[in-house]
Amino acid sequence: MNIMKLNLFTILFLAVASMVLVSCGDDDLSTSDFDYDFHSAYDGDHPDDLTAKMTVTELESGNSMITVELTNTVDGETYPMHAHDKADASTTPNGTPYNESPNSAVFATSVTGNGGTASVSAETTMSYTEITSTYDGFFVVHDPLQAVNTADVTTYVVLGDFAR
Repeated sequence: MNIMKLNLFTILFLAVASMVLVSCGDDDLSTSDFDYDFHSAYDGDHPDDLTAKMTVTELESGNSMITVELTNTVDGETYPMHAHDKADASTTPNGTPYNESPNSAVFATSVTGNGGTASVSAETTMSYTEITSTYDGFFVVHDPLQAVNTADVTTYVVLGDFAR
């Protein structure tokens, strides 16, 4: 009888210990927030109180989740946003300091404004460290009131270093 109690105690102890170890795994995952203001060189009709907050979250898979929250959006308008790799301006077609094609492997999506705060999330296969330390690019939010033009920075309502 004592052996059965000991075995039952051992099984319960191992089960609880396993659950504790598994639940502790998320505590070591990193998350960072990056705030972006309205782009000072913008030229258009969008209200200048728009702001963006990017949250980069490390996932257990080794990938990262990028969430962007836009505040003071225009209701019903679609905001394209993405990453552009930095480049030597002498090598790009329009002399921009970035590759004009968005890098969809890093981040490329859109969100529809609701007159307030709108957010969207996208997973990338890049690690948290790659996104927050190694990747050399720009974060861009296009003016939803103008045609998308990746060569004209005056049409960007938000422009800044990606995850910095």
